[in-house]
Amino acid sequence: MATSTRRLRSKDGRSLSDQVYDYLADQIIRGKMGYGDKLNIKRIAAQLEMSSMPIRDAIKRLEQENIVVVKPRSNCYVRMPTKKATLDAIESRRMVETFAVTSIYPHVSQLELSQLRRVLESMRPIASASTAEKDRKRLEEYIELDRQFHTELCSLARNDYIDRFYREISMHLSMSFSYGIGVCHGLESTFAEHEAIVSHLLDHSPMAVTVLKEHLLRSRENIVSESMFQTLPQ
Repeated sequence: MATSTRRLRSKDGRSLSDQVYDYLADQIIRGKMGYGDKLNIKRIAAQLEMSSMPIRDAIKRLEQENIVVVKPRSNCYVRMPTKKATLDAIESRRMVETFAVTSIYPHVSQLELSQLRRVLESMRPIASASTAEKDRKRLEEYIELDRQFHTELCSLARNDYIDRFYREISMHLSMSFSYGIGVCHGLESTFAEHEAIVSHLLDHSPMAVTVLKEHLLRSRENIVSESMFQTLPQ
């Protein structure tokens, strides 16, 4: 985890423990923490400039969601996922994203799609770069943009329960995989699929759902073929 100091303050009626939970969830989703990593409560409290109580409350919530393991003497670790848990998360992701796109394509506006289009424009130069230029840093940038794309896609359903559930799914997938690992069938192909989804949404076409399902199926195939997945316990 990064060692920089980040100060959180209660705002918008949200408790500090909620904000800490969001912070830790974001660290996991972005791959800053992976399975087996230790969560040091004192260190996190120092980084966020607060007492340990909101940290403990947030970690307790992560424990209830099976994201972390809490052992005696305040030892907390990001839980090692199982094959079943990973496959369950993949299937849940498919259901949530399919529901979101199915519910929005008949009426979504150009204005509502503006953020997705901005993400696409940020993806474009990375996807079109030559292989030699796609170094690890650029790939990580693309993976983060991929995460933003799918998160924004779900948020267009304007459903708080979907947003929370999708964040939990993202954490479970990110414990062992970089969230955008589904891009390994080719950045160009993945970008083209993203572009097609947005194009069909602009046309209010149900083809947006069809392309999304194919896209997520390829992502699943990529994940289960990864050597990392094969090493996970059942």
